Amino acid sequence: MGVHNNAHVPKESFPGFLWYAIEFFIVLGVAIGVAITSADYFTRMKFDESMVNWFFWGIVGVVFLVYYLIVRPLILRKPIFANI
Repeated sequence: MGVHNNAHVPKESFPGFLWYAIEFFIVLGVAIGVAITSADYFTRMKFDESMVNWFFWGIVGVVFLVYYLIVRPLILRKPIFANI
């Protein structure tokens, strides 16, 4: 039996940007989940529907900012586009 040198190495064959896309959609899902639970609170406080929409997307934006400006660089200590 001969040796094949066509071994599958995931780091070299799997596109790196897909990991960032997967991470983005996970953060998006968490942000929307947090915003939905918070929007319930603002709806019960009798805010107008358009104001609740502003709160909803504002909370989504805050979760993104907190993750990508605080959690990712300071806690995870990995630059966003280091190896792409």
